[in-house]
Amino acid sequence: MDRLKNRVAIITGAGQGIGRALALGLAREGARVVIADINQTSAASVQSEVEGAAGIALASTTDVSDEQSVQAMVESSLREFGKVDILINNAGIFPVSSVEEMSEDEWDRVIGTNLVGAFLCSRAVANKFIEQGSGKVISITSGRALQGGRNAAHYASSKAGIIGFSKALALELAPYQITVNVICPGITDTAQPRGHLSEEQIYAQAQKIPLGRIGQPEDLVGTAVFLASEAAAFITGQTVIVNGGSIMG
Repeated sequence: MDRLKNRVAIITGAGQGIGRALALGLAREGARVVIADINQTSAASVQSEVEGAAGIALASTTDVSDEQSVQAMVESSLREFGKVDILINNAGIFPVSSVEEMSEDEWDRVIGTNLVGAFLCSRAVANKFIEQGSGKVISITSGRALQGGRNAAHYASSKAGIIGFSKALALELAPYQITVNVICPGITDTAQPRGHLSEEQIYAQAQKIPLGRIGQPEDLVGTAVFLASEAAAFITGQTVIVNGGSIMG
């Protein structure tokens, strides 16, 4: 416990699913967490959960695809806590669509949220991290970044882009002792797969995973806490796969 005591962590897309689990998990380790989410009600609900567990949190209604919204979120975090130590780029969308049916607007919306959002948030904290001579950027990608996927060209492209972006950013920020890493989960029990897969399909997916189940949002917390802590001070530019063994490499 307290591996992140007095650290300030921004988590985007923290109103539900993986982001919510990360916010609660980092708060348990002593971090003060900024719950950035486009849904104000969801962000406020997670803030209440964190505070109910004796944590410290700030809810921020944020559209990560909008530069002004991102800047306002970072500025409010600095006003509230005086610093930012950790950024977790988690916000993402995944509308299911085949390439032949996909509109350009839908493509742009997915790339704008998932990839441009990670860029905007990372850029917004980079100068502050450089001034501090420290900082942790962690981005959540997907197994589809490595394997592709039917009806997911926009999503797979955005998530693969996050890996490339993170490697480049890691090289740029390494001279300032800032680390940049990626967590790559497999299928995880969140609203997204539940929204378009039946229980039978989810069960079938689980049978393909060596550990015999799909991931839970909480399965990512340990890796995120480790990468955000000083225990990972010499790790940067890496993609950590957390998927029960469904992809090994």
